[in-house]
Amino acid sequence: MKKLITMMVMGLIGFAFSQCTQPKESDNTTAEFREDMREDREQLAENLKDLRDDIDRKLDKVSRNIEDASGDVKEELIKTKEDLIEQRSELEKTIDNVQDGTEETWEDIREGARATLNNVKSKVKKMANKIDSPVDQSS
Repeated sequence: MKKLITMMVMGLIGFAFSQCTQPKESDNTTAEFREDMREDREQLAENLKDLRDDIDRKLDKVSRNIEDASGDVKEELIKTKEDLIEQRSELEKTIDNVQDGTEETWEDIREGARATLNNVKSKVKKMANKIDSPVDQSS
């Protein structure tokens, strides 16, 4: 009987020890989540920065066009420039949020950043015709 109890105790100790030394599934899941979050964050921030850089190029172009324009065309280009600046500002805030996001807030930040990215992309695309059109001096 002593042998049986001793063997059971040894077995329990061995089992307990093995549980302490093996990584828990939740530890692996957490590590995977953190890695996925890091990759998501980097990719999303890169996409946002690329769009911001595109807006900067468009701002340069519209500024040059404003210099050559007059009348209603000039006013429309000034409005377009203000809209671009507003969209750039929105992107900057979103980039900051993405870079500062925590594990607890990541899902909401990611969804909000993706929505902002798509929204700003759409608005900038609509403005592109005004920016890329040759400046008409009449009006």
